[in-house]
Amino acid sequence: MNLEDKSRRYWGMALLAVLGLVSVGLVIYLCLRSRLPVAPNEEPDAPGLGQPCAGRPTTNPFRNLVSPTGRALDRNDAGLFQPTASGRPESAMFGSVRTALYGKNLAASFHEGVDIAAGQRDAAGRPLDAVYAVAAGEVTYVNTIAGDSNYGKYVVLAHVCPSGTVYTLYAHLAELAPGVVRGRSLKAGDRLGIIGHTANPPMPLAQAHLHFEIGLIMNWRFNQWCRAQKIKNQHGIFNGWNLFGIEPLAVFAGQRQRPDFDVLQHVAGLPVAFEIVLSARRKPDFFDRYPCLWEGPPYQGVGLQMTVSENGLPLKGRNATESERQLIGKKKSAVLRVDPAVLGRNGCHLVVCRNGLWRLGPEGEKWRDILMY
Repeated sequence: MNLEDKSRRYWGMALLAVLGLVSVGLVIYLCLRSRLPVAPNEEPDAPGLGQPCAGRPTTNPFRNLVSPTGRALDRNDAGLFQPTASGRPESAMFGSVRTALYGKNLAASFHEGVDIAAGQRDAAGRPLDAVYAVAAGEVTYVNTIAGDSNYGKYVVLAHVCPSGTVYTLYAHLAELAPGVVRGRSLKAGDRLGIIGHTANPPMPLAQAHLHFEIGLIMNWRFNQWCRAQKIKNQHGIFNGWNLFGIEPLAVFAGQRQRPDFDVLQHVAGLPVAFEIVLSARRKPDFFDRYPCLWEGPPYQGVGLQMTVSENGLPLKGRNATESERQLIGKKKSAVLRVDPAVLGRNGCHLVVCRNGLWRLGPEGEKWRDILMY
């Protein structure tokens, strides 16, 4: 064997050895990877994703709701809710009940949940009230670092209902109960933690409360949208931009009135703040996960008409008519009509009126882009 043949044989054996090591390493990595929990910025499996209503569970976790603090959620109980520093009782409630600085001007601001005050405190003024799961569900997200969110330490539960998965959020917790970890199944009334004042920026101890939300996820591809916008997102799909609230007290009242209360049916009947037509090649992910909110034949890929709540929650969707599609032209969307009475103080600023014409404002364009991504 000459020198050239020896060299070829040597390098061939070396290459095989390297490929063998790479293969072994890849196998080890995949085995370990399969044992790792899903990171917060990765999408977990969507419960019930894409299933038709008839294929979902028949049990409804919202049939027997438990108060998140054990105190009955009575709108007329003035001592139950924690107002902002303004002292206005309505500032603790759901809706366009607050005022914030937008640019250089003060304007209405939307509050996605209700703020429940601490009922018991120790000698140092620290809340003692426990926080409970309002319905059976799975812990789908936990934020344990207070400074990472204006929600502070918070927990999100997923509740698989007959017509779609509904989420509850419990924020500003002082501490989490043992065993409240991602993937854990809980029963209604299971303890989640203690009312607190964790937040970023910090919240005064005197303002300690539970911020409680009931809502829906807007888009399961929210992480990809953030990456495309070069936005740092520490909370994955459970970022507040991607959670759209439903009035919690209305849900509790509806459940008390009707044993068969269904959250998605309730959503479909909410007042319409505005209607919009959008250019879209495919139906939004939202209607794949909440198919009961889609009306008519399957999406035809030429235009989408949607009715929307004050805070941007899609209420119903369908194929746009030919006349509606013509209103879009080469644009991404067009506002069809607005109900100023339902829009009220317009705390989300999704639609704005300029020279007598309604259109999407900057916040509305961001909302549209998240929904349609």
